[in-house]
Amino acid sequence: MSNKIILYPSNWLYNAGVVGFLRVLEKVKTKPVFKEGTVELDISNLVVDDIFDKWDELTYEKLRISYKGKKGGTKKYYYANQTEKSIKSKISSFFKKDMNNKAKRKSKLSCTLCGQYENTTLSKMERLNQTFGNILFGSEKSFPNTYWMFKSREFVCSKCEFILMCHHLSLVPLQGEDIKKEALFVNTPLFNLTIDLNEFVQKIIDGRRKYPIIKLLGSSFLQWAIKRRALLGAWTMMNVEVVIKKRIQTAPNKFEDIIDYFDLPYHITRVLLDYEVASLIKRINEEKIFDLIVKGKFSELEKANYFVLRGLLKLKNNQNILDNDPLRKYISNIKQDNLNEVAKLLPELYAEIMRILGKQ
Repeated sequence: MSNKIILYPSNWLYNAGVVGFLRVLEKVKTKPVFKEGTVELDISNLVVDDIFDKWDELTYEKLRISYKGKKGGTKKYYYANQTEKSIKSKISSFFKKDMNNKAKRKSKLSCTLCGQYENTTLSKMERLNQTFGNILFGSEKSFPNTYWMFKSREFVCSKCEFILMCHHLSLVPLQGEDIKKEALFVNTPLFNLTIDLNEFVQKIIDGRRKYPIIKLLGSSFLQWAIKRRALLGAWTMMNVEVVIKKRIQTAPNKFEDIIDYFDLPYHITRVLLDYEVASLIKRINEEKIFDLIVKGKFSELEKANYFVLRGLLKLKNNQNILDNDPLRKYISNIKQDNLNEVAKLLPELYAEIMRILGKQ
């Protein structure tokens, strides 16, 4: 019997769980194999206790809790009412070979996340509720009206239970280092692309560059295009989104966690993920030019180039470029060497963008 498991992309929560799970496996020296957006795992040498220990350490680190050798319950995590025993049970369930045993008095249910069928008793079925994140799901006891007919009816199979409990490990914090305040996850239809983009976003934030979401995503696209030099299909590019977890104040001393979504229009995504465009933007190295592209204001590149050329002429004639000169709307570094380089590259960048858009 094969000891390999293949995981397929699904919704953002499941994908975030898989990315977090892969980070746990990295700690136990297990390397995944990526194939056409899926991920294949060899589970033959995996040990439940090892996985739990690494998950526990990463969780304490991610949620900014003092570890000090503690293990077990998750009252300080955000997985409701879980113990070391129950978490290890979920890890063990991931390795089950047979999800479709034919024991009597069991029902065949389809998993909300992976779509696989599993035979289980209705009384023991695992439902998508606060167990898998008390900032994402309400309590069936305390807040039953969160669910249709006052009860969660979304079934989670044994292979997905622990994966869901890893989703917090993939979240990128936006405020300091605390994912409980505000965090994001870049979701795509390909696991390898998802991992890359989230790592790039994390690096940008670690550099303490306070970018708005649109520029975080745009910058990560540029880095991916330059590093990978690969082409993505239109379907993939149209399905890249940022999932944002926010904590908002709803009343005095009362806060609520919400999930929001953001994505870039397809034509902007197509432009930013092109290697030639990404390289030109990097060489130009002007934040304001990048802003134009991220916002889809491609036609303004021609106007920017006009003011660059005019600025060069002023410098040649020993004229000062005043603080209110239109050139400053597009260029921060107005030294002659930089303007010469920008004047050379901007027309090339504009032509490349028009070429890409003309292929749509």
